Amino acid sequence: MDSKWKAVWNRRQANEAALAGSWQDIFLELKRMNGFDVMEGGISLDAWLELDAEIQHRLRLTHGDRAFEVGCGAGANLYLLQRAGITVGGTDYAEGLVAIARAVLPNAIELYAGEADAIDTTQKYDAVYTNSLLHYLPNLGYAEHVLLRMLEKTTGTIGLIDVHDRDKEEEFHAYRRTVIPDYDERYKGLSNLFFPRSFFEDFARAHDLHIVFTPMQLRGYWNAPFNFNVFLYRR
Repeated sequence: MDSKWKAVWNRRQANEAALAGSWQDIFLELKRMNGFDVMEGGISLDAWLELDAEIQHRLRLTHGDRAFEVGCGAGANLYLLQRAGITVGGTDYAEGLVAIARAVLPNAIELYAGEADAIDTTQKYDAVYTNSLLHYLPNLGYAEHVLLRMLEKTTGTIGLIDVHDRDKEEEFHAYRRTVIPDYDERYKGLSNLFFPRSFFEDFARAHDLHIVFTPMQLRGYWNAPFNFNVFLYRR
């Protein structure tokens, strides 16, 4: 994937005091490490827990199931799933973030650094998902290959959380310019990939999958109006 974004993520540093705190402190620090610290105000713990409950419901996960995250970062989402009794695994291309994930998820089946289009499909999971990852991919062809690997790795559901909506691309950039005065300069060379819903509909049709789109509902999340979620189910 984009080497400039990779450099950004490999520069992230943990607050060791937060990682030694309560589970709430640990989770919020993991979310900060995953990039949710770029706007004033932030997102509340309750809002994150609401989203986690929605994701578990849509992925059809229950206690004892197995879930794998592509682009897991420091392991924030997996951390909540593990607390719910779900066995987890994950991968991310930022080795420093994966090292943090290993530290907070010692019982994970697998946690390794690697590219999203090269995930190891040996281990199978009840659900495989991404959360706030797809917009970092270089193009739709690469994204399709990632989806194929995810489909091979799961015996059940694929979840794609926080997907940038191509129909709202101009609105997205206009909004970001209003809240980040140096937006164009700060993000120069750091592109985002926007997806038409038809991309996922075509993939579902080609692989005989049932598809469900849902709005990105996360209280306090500045990108939510411009993004959506996709869930793909085997028939």
